[in-house]
Amino acid sequence: MKKCLSACLLLLLASTAWAGAPLRFVADADFAPYSMVVNGAPSGIDVDVLNEAARRAGIDIEIGMKPLKTALEMAGDGSCDGVVALFRSPERERYVLFLDGVPIHHSDYVLFAKVGNRFAFNSYDDLAGKVIGVAAGLDLGPEFAAARAKGDMIVKEYPDLRGIIAGLLGGEIDAFAGNIDVTYYRLKDMGLTSSVVYLPRKLLAGKPAFIVLSRASGLENKDQVAQALEGALGKMLKDGSYNTIARRYLLRF
Repeated sequence: MKKCLSACLLLLLASTAWAGAPLRFVADADFAPYSMVVNGAPSGIDVDVLNEAARRAGIDIEIGMKPLKTALEMAGDGSCDGVVALFRSPERERYVLFLDGVPIHHSDYVLFAKVGNRFAFNSYDDLAGKVIGVAAGLDLGPEFAAARAKGDMIVKEYPDLRGIIAGLLGGEIDAFAGNIDVTYYRLKDMGLTSSVVYLPRKLLAGKPAFIVLSRASGLENKDQVAQALEGALGKMLKDGSYNTIARRYLLRF
């Protein structure tokens, strides 16, 4: 009985945590099939999952689509209430609250190279002298950051994945860092699955990504909203709703 009352109180607090207006979330517009724009509307696994979790939690939201770098800037200055979805890092913890009780998805990141131009990648030492493409704003963890700071490899940032792939095929870069699901989704769309392959060693394996709330936004009762969304997302994972949504986009679910 106490647990039931606590859950009801949590939902009540969450649903009254803003003054009438829906919570403003932003998602990466270039992260299909997790977040993307389809026929002018936000779509993708993360978008659909967040919408359903918010519905179950009784929280009114709206989701806008922006480049990742812009989404990070909006979370930092409070011009949005939250972002879906980000990797956790000490730097980001300063300006966002991570709903880290339940990840919204897990990612595997690898290096992609042109067919015929593959090279050995057993450690970051193998990247000395290589030019590696990344999406602007992407956090690939401390090991990649340390190798980048060391300066042995050259990192070239691009605004979107299509630009990165064009850079690889045009010889601007030797390889690029990409999420396996996202990159193959785009390569299939571009008819390039036989032109680009990934190197076996993973940059990140099973890395959790989370919904976050901006610390600078005017949203009140952030902790209660976070708990309500986490609770709804946790139930979706348990009852199979998450996989049902994800399977619309990726058969592996």
